[in-house]
Amino acid sequence: MFENFIELSQYYPFLLKGVYWTLFLSAVSIVGGSAVGMVVALLRVSPIRPLRVLAVVYVDFFRTTPLLVQLIWFFYAFPILIGARLSALEAGCLAMVLYAGAYLAEVFRAGILSVEKGQTEAALALGMRSHQVLSRIVLPQAVVRMIPALTNIFISKIKDSSLVMVIGVPEIMRQASSMGEFTSLRMESLTIAAGLYFCITFPLSRLTDWAHHRFSTADAPQRKSGARRSDPLGRVEPVSARSA
Repeated sequence: MFENFIELSQYYPFLLKGVYWTLFLSAVSIVGGSAVGMVVALLRVSPIRPLRVLAVVYVDFFRTTPLLVQLIWFFYAFPILIGARLSALEAGCLAMVLYAGAYLAEVFRAGILSVEKGQTEAALALGMRSHQVLSRIVLPQAVVRMIPALTNIFISKIKDSSLVMVIGVPEIMRQASSMGEFTSLRMESLTIAAGLYFCITFPLSRLTDWAHHRFSTADAPQRKSGARRSDPLGRVEPVSARSA
């Protein structure tokens, strides 16, 4: 059995090509999905009802339909609608960005809503504009609280990239399957593919655990009820001062 793995080692450039495209697809889906997700999250908390409804429809549609169906639809059906041909890579990137954006939008929205409303009201009372409140008050706190959830979604998107093989993108799974067909060592080829995914996602998994521990510990003192009380301007009053 080990001889089979040694035999497959000569095809490592073939697998490295798959690693490259897996990392490329993952990076595009994470960066593009984050941009889309942030815009949709802001629409979700917008006071304008039509914008909120539009954002809800987008999120619900992409979260309730399988990524595999979306990939096939964007590759075969979407070009017919727009009258232009999409390559497998373009269709895969588009589907993965929109799919990731729907999940990231909910994470961003939850992070924004986790910031106490009183802080926003106090900042507005002090004369800050809405975009200043968002960039200086809300987002810095929200991002810290979102880190564990974001890293989990990033890991999920890396694993989801394996589905793009169905439309012909030469990522890890596609390359491993082709190598297995060519050498008739299918089990060994798929085992190597699993090992490559593990090598990519395991460091991120450890980072998730570290981030969850680090930032949940740092945020805990600020959330303890009864320890401090804030006034509308965001100042805090220790318990000892109140008791006196």
